[in-house]
Amino acid sequence: MSKGINTIALIVLIVVVSNIRLYAQDPSFSQLFFNHLYLNPAYAGASKHIRLGMVYRNQWMGAKTPYTTYGVSYDQTIQSIKSGAGINLINDVQSNGVLQRTSVDFIYAYGVQTNFNSHLRGGIQTSLIVKNQNLSNLVFPDMIDPNGNIVGNSGLSGKTSLMYDFGVGLAGDWDIFYGGIAVHHLLQPVEASVGGQTAYLPRKYTVHLGCEFNLYKWYRFKQKLLFSPNIIYIRQQKFQQLNIGFYFTRFQLVAGMWLRENLDLKSHTFILTGGYSNDQFRFGYSYDFGIYDKGFRGLATSTHEVTFGWNFEYKKGKRKFRYIKCPKF
Repeated sequence: MSKGINTIALIVLIVVVSNIRLYAQDPSFSQLFFNHLYLNPAYAGASKHIRLGMVYRNQWMGAKTPYTTYGVSYDQTIQSIKSGAGINLINDVQSNGVLQRTSVDFIYAYGVQTNFNSHLRGGIQTSLIVKNQNLSNLVFPDMIDPNGNIVGNSGLSGKTSLMYDFGVGLAGDWDIFYGGIAVHHLLQPVEASVGGQTAYLPRKYTVHLGCEFNLYKWYRFKQKLLFSPNIIYIRQQKFQQLNIGFYFTRFQLVAGMWLRENLDLKSHTFILTGGYSNDQFRFGYSYDFGIYDKGFRGLATSTHEVTFGWNFEYKKGKRKFRYIKCPKF
C-alpha cells in the first residue's frame, strides 16, 4: 500500500463500521500562559495593558499532512466596572483540511481585591464552534497511480456543523503565588453523528499553580532575575496530562523548559521556550520533541510554535486596580 494514503481515510472507515462512542479532544499549546484566554477565561483583562496576541503551531512537521493550529486573542479591562472582556479565536486544521474546527470564545471576567496583597477573578465564556469535514480531500489506494501520483477524487462530499458551548474559570494570586481552575465544554457539544455513532467534546478540567520570585532580591544594585516554576494539570475524559516547568526572566529575555507528561507514561515531551517581552510587544518560540515507549522519534514528532503579542496602553486618567500575576509564555 502506498505511503501516500491519507490516514484520515482509515479513521473515517473505523467511525462508520464501529459501535463505540467517540470522544474528540481540544488542540493543545506549548506556550500555555501566552494563550491565557484559552487556558482560563478568568484571565480576560487581568493585565495592566490591552493585549492582542497571535499564535501559530505546526505539529508533527515530518508528516506529509501535519496538524496546524492558528489563534488570535484580544482582551482588555473595563476599568469603570472592574471587569475584563476578551475574544479568542482558534482554528485547528488536520490532514490538509480534511477536518477543520474553528471556535470563537466571547469572555467576561470580574475581579475583586480580597486583601492588600491578593486578588481573585472569575470568568465565563460562551463559544461558537464551526466543524467542517471536507471528505473530498481524502486519498484512497485506488486513487494513486504506479508512479505515486494522485489521480481522480474520493467522490465524497463534505459537511459543516455549528455548535455552541460554555466554560467557566477562577484565578487569583497571593503574594508571589498565583493559580486557577477552569472547566471547558460544560455542555459537551456533539461534534459528529454517523450511523448511530456520536462524537462529542467531553468536559475539560484544568488546574494551574505557580509562583514568581526574584533570585537577586537581596542584591540591591542587580537587575532582577525572575524565576517562575509552574505546574498545570489537564484532564479530558480519560486523557490526563501534567505539565511541569519553569521560566527565567532577565532584562526582557525569557527562557524556559517544560516536561509534558501523559499520565499513561507512554509518551514524554520536552519543551524548550525562548522569547522577548517588554511593555510594547512579546515574541516567543517553542520547540517540542517527544520520547515514546520505543525511544526518540526525531523530526516526525516535533512541534514548532510561534507567538506574537502587542500591548497597548490605556488612556491616561483612568482609575487603576490590581492585576493578577501570570507568566508571559
